[in-house]
Amino acid sequence: MKTNKNFKLILLGQIISLFGNTIQRFALSLYILDITGNPAIYANILALSIIPYIILAPIAGNIADNYNKKYMMIFLDIISGILMVICFIFFIFKMESIFLIGLVMILLSAISACYGPVVTASIPQTVKNNYLQRANSYISQVGSLSNILGPILGGILYGFLGINIILILNGLSFIISAILECFIILPKQQNTIHKSLNLFISFAHITKTFKILSKNYKTILGIILSYGLYNISIVPINSVLLPTIINLDFNLPSQMYGIIESIIASGLLISGILINLKPNLFKFSTHYKLNYLMPLSMLLVGTLLIITNNINIGVLGITLGGFIIMFCLGIGNIVTLTYIQTSVPQNILGSVSALSTAIATGSIPIGQISFGYLLQGRLNNGSILLISGIIAILVCNFVRSNIKNNLIKI
Repeated sequence: MKTNKNFKLILLGQIISLFGNTIQRFALSLYILDITGNPAIYANILALSIIPYIILAPIAGNIADNYNKKYMMIFLDIISGILMVICFIFFIFKMESIFLIGLVMILLSAISACYGPVVTASIPQTVKNNYLQRANSYISQVGSLSNILGPILGGILYGFLGINIILILNGLSFIISAILECFIILPKQQNTIHKSLNLFISFAHITKTFKILSKNYKTILGIILSYGLYNISIVPINSVLLPTIINLDFNLPSQMYGIIESIIASGLLISGILINLKPNLFKFSTHYKLNYLMPLSMLLVGTLLIITNNINIGVLGITLGGFIIMFCLGIGNIVTLTYIQTSVPQNILGSVSALSTAIATGSIPIGQISFGYLLQGRLNNGSILLISGIIAILVCNFVRSNIKNNLIKI
């Protein structure tokens, strides 16, 4: 790994682009709040930015499977950089608007929807199988660090430099990432036929991939479905329930909310570090046992919120429970991604990654809307956690059954 120049270049490119994206998203949220005073507008823009991940999944899989991955990474980064420069020009000449910001975020999400499967499919081409889990842990750590430090850096840069400087810096980060990717050397793809990027043809391609998985790789299809189920039953706890409890019920300052979010997000970071240090400790055949810590923590915190009104105890329970959830999700994501990369043929790996992204991302609004309706009802937050914890147990049982069925076949 230490001498693997190609993986280092991919990792460095991820560091630059992910940090740039996280800083920009946070800075744009502050900017929108400054000019509108309405957080709902930004929430709506975020919801709209999910749509490209679902619609473009077929094309993303087609790109990752049938086109040169190195050139596609370079092309997508350059397009992103140009988009940021154009946005910077609009802001310089005072032609910015909520519509422009929303359009830019949606376009960047569309590019990201195509970029992710390309990177996922390229990693097995640069790393040997016995180092693949460690490589995925590095990628996971980069994403976790960007989520922890990005908002902090974004707030500092926005306060001292303003939105215009952040836009041009992010544009330059994409260009630098593209330059670094020029030095990546990937093995030539065998028997590659460049298929049309027509949406209908691409949809047929990813539908064929789904049929292949359902027939020959049922365990992998089960893994992909579990991503969606976890996003419905567990992930909205951090994205919907936590802000409601901290900001509305406990009425804590935004600084405290930021600290709690950072501690919870560090669960992902620590999971990546631990897998990197002890890769043999987390095996695909047994990792599902760790998943049960998530519903257990949800049930405990839910009970805690019902029996006590003490804010300090509530904050401690929510923070610890959120950390456990993110840690377990981080372990599961790395282990299952490694299994997928080592089990799926290279010629459909991009499509499998795109299908996984579409299902996982498409399920997020379902969970968010469901939790939103529960919060509007008469149920208290503790009861909502108890209900979601019971559902999460069923999801964990599904994951266990899926893995055990695979072991029986082996």
